[in-house]
Amino acid sequence: MWVSGFAVAAMLGCGGAAVEAQAAETSTMDTSSTLSSHTSWAASVRAALTRRAEGVATMTRRVQHGMASWYGGRFAHRRTASGNRFDPTELTAAHPSAPLGSRLLVRSEDTGRAVVVTVRDRGPYSHGRIIDLSHAAAEQLGMLHSGVAHVSVHPLTESEAVEVAEAPER
Repeated sequence: MWVSGFAVAAMLGCGGAAVEAQAAETSTMDTSSTLSSHTSWAASVRAALTRRAEGVATMTRRVQHGMASWYGGRFAHRRTASGNRFDPTELTAAHPSAPLGSRLLVRSEDTGRAVVVTVRDRGPYSHGRIIDLSHAAAEQLGMLHSGVAHVSVHPLTESEAVEVAEAPER
């Protein structure tokens, strides 16, 4: 029972107070070698969870540069990773790591055009691609005939997405 309670406290990221209280409880037992191994494990779990949380926060705010492709036809009306049905006429995208439902500003480095898309699916599964766009998004970027384009992908907050959507075209 002690190990599971300690593991739960470590996974939930409880501060040092919980670890010290657990250490005080186990110091009365004659298990000093067990305590040190569990304490280092708990510390490594906390550190890994902290790194993961920080990595997700920075990953979702970084700008990516690479190749984009588009998908349509045969995927129409199939379920996506978000549970919605894919509609090629909507401004949506498939991205490997952006949170489902988040908004991304995709800017074509070839044409200079930009579009705001909603992440609804996972992918792309083609080597070297960073995002798959719906037919409508690809059309706005002017990449339908080439099939691929050099793009930059900028994650947006909700307020940024609204500002971009309301901005007048130049």
